[in-house]
Amino acid sequence: MKTRHVGLIGAALFLVFLAATLDSGQKNDQAELALKAAIKTETVDGNLKGAIEQYKAIAALPGAGRATVATALLRMGQCHEKLGNAEARAAYERLVRDYADQTGVAAEARARLTALGGSGGGGGLVTRQVLTDASGIVGALSADGKYIRSIDRETGDMIQFEIASRQRTRITNRGPWSETEKSYEYLAFSRDGKQIAYNTYTKDGVPQVRIRNLDGSGLRTLYSEKGVANALPVDWSSDAGSILALCSRDKSASELTLISTADGSVRVLRSITSPKFWLQMASFSPDGRFVAFSFVGEGNPPHGDVHLMTADGRNEVVVAEHPAEDKLIRWTPDGRSLVFLSDRSGTWDIWTVHITGGKQQGEPELLKKDFAWDSMVLGFAPDGSLYYGTQSSSGRLYNGAVDLETGKVLVPPAPVTTRTGRPSQPTWSPDGSNLAYISRRGSITNGIANDLLTIRSAATGEERFLSPRLSYVGHFSWAPDGRSIIALGIAETETGIFRIDTETSEITRLADQGLFPKLCPDGKTLVFVGELIIRKRNLDTGEDSEVVKAGKMYYDLSPDGREVVFQVDGAVKTVSLNGGEPRELFRGLAQNYRLGWTRDGRYIIAQALNGPLDTASGEIWRVPVQGGTPLKLDLSVPKMESFALHPDNRRFAFSVDEGSKSELWVLENFLPPLKVVK
Repeated sequence: MKTRHVGLIGAALFLVFLAATLDSGQKNDQAELALKAAIKTETVDGNLKGAIEQYKAIAALPGAGRATVATALLRMGQCHEKLGNAEARAAYERLVRDYADQTGVAAEARARLTALGGSGGGGGLVTRQVLTDASGIVGALSADGKYIRSIDRETGDMIQFEIASRQRTRITNRGPWSETEKSYEYLAFSRDGKQIAYNTYTKDGVPQVRIRNLDGSGLRTLYSEKGVANALPVDWSSDAGSILALCSRDKSASELTLISTADGSVRVLRSITSPKFWLQMASFSPDGRFVAFSFVGEGNPPHGDVHLMTADGRNEVVVAEHPAEDKLIRWTPDGRSLVFLSDRSGTWDIWTVHITGGKQQGEPELLKKDFAWDSMVLGFAPDGSLYYGTQSSSGRLYNGAVDLETGKVLVPPAPVTTRTGRPSQPTWSPDGSNLAYISRRGSITNGIANDLLTIRSAATGEERFLSPRLSYVGHFSWAPDGRSIIALGIAETETGIFRIDTETSEITRLADQGLFPKLCPDGKTLVFVGELIIRKRNLDTGEDSEVVKAGKMYYDLSPDGREVVFQVDGAVKTVSLNGGEPRELFRGLAQNYRLGWTRDGRYIIAQALNGPLDTASGEIWRVPVQGGTPLKLDLSVPKMESFALHPDNRRFAFSVDEGSKSELWVLENFLPPLKVVK
């Protein structure tokens, strides 16, 4: 009773103080300061009872802002829940009833009411945007649904984003943090949220799995083995006794492995031998009895299934089997169902399938239509809400005209409407009748976006999409006859350089490796880059030979197929395809260039690239091949990605990268909530 009495007196004094300051004409500013003080009492001091009294005082103040009062009510209810007090319901109900216009916190209050077994103020699935700018908010949702956590790669600090307050805090790393540890790729939290596992490498490149507490204490190397290419932790068992990891021994063999946290011993649960294998997700069931996982295997289009087996690696079955591409998302918090992403309806949707005793029960059910394929699922909150992040890239295709002799723009660049995605790598056909470019589309194959190779008519603007049996297409160029495209690609069982027929989409493999492939007019000589050496291959004999050592990857082949233009030691040079002494054209205009030979062979078009990531500056020069002063075109587009001059030396096209946007979303009323245990 004494503690309660002191708390009421403190709250009364707190209220008198606030009332006085609010009368000074700074009502809501002072209320917000009071809210910050109350949050400190709750989160830093750990004094939940004292924080409740402060939140109650803020909610009783006339003149306080509605957003401030709504937040105070939400946090007051959360404090009551932590203490097991029935008063939590009253705080949430008042918030939903009187502050419904504060959509974010009101939705959280409805979710908590649902979890407590009361009315959430409305049924059905609710998609709510939490943040319009979620830049830097990555990682995993904590088990209590309060935080999104990740590691600062530079320091090893734990970065926490608190969803309710929208504030970021940092748990300082107290352990060592080496240069190699900065390179971690995978991070998994224990089920109680107190430990993390991550991958790193020794100075000799040997992979390691390490575990530590959030603050970096208790750091130890759990697993390290020579001869293993990667060891990537993906989940913890509920008792923290085991860690699921993906271990890759070479390009064609991967193993889903169980690592004991007690002694680091390993047991292989599932071996996969496939050059196209890529694990999408693996997860223990909440009770630790089963392991679910999904991966992409063979097939065109790519085929992915959700698999389920006992935690000892036995009794494996496929669930929700379908010819489509399925990707595991998570087990539901109650362990009764699996949630997965699938394109079986023609769009990327969220589905669920019920599981009992390791077996599928009934048919899959559609939960959410049109869920972005590349959304980053962060986890389930205890009330069943699903938090996820989205990142969308945008860009456009432009065309115009320029006088190549004077450098003056004749037709200013204008945007071109395209049917799909952000176009990239625009490339004119030899006769200029078509423009080819890559358009990104949604796919989860091999963790790489599957791309559309698009052909656009220069006369009509009509687009048509090629459908080669390749899950990836890049670094492409037109064959001299204009009837096929030469590209780097990934096929069902092999990678390499392929010829793609532009009418039938049929593919022919030309070589097993090489970047930026180009075919000479004789149709028998293939030119490409390997290890910064420009090489050529006789397609009749399969014999490879070195043309010249280059300092950068970007180069181009002359229209007659007799020379290449390349860059080395800061200079741009040309050399015969048969070897000989290179001839310098120019140097010093930029750090690096994308290079292109004009169709008439008279000029080199050099697009300036700057910085370690070869970012395009938008500055473009035309350089006479036979010698002369470079001329900078009167065309500078800072976000230009790649520039393509038409064979008529007048028209041009270029793509623009307009950046990406990150957002944080939540799906509420997504799953039946867990009952709160008091």
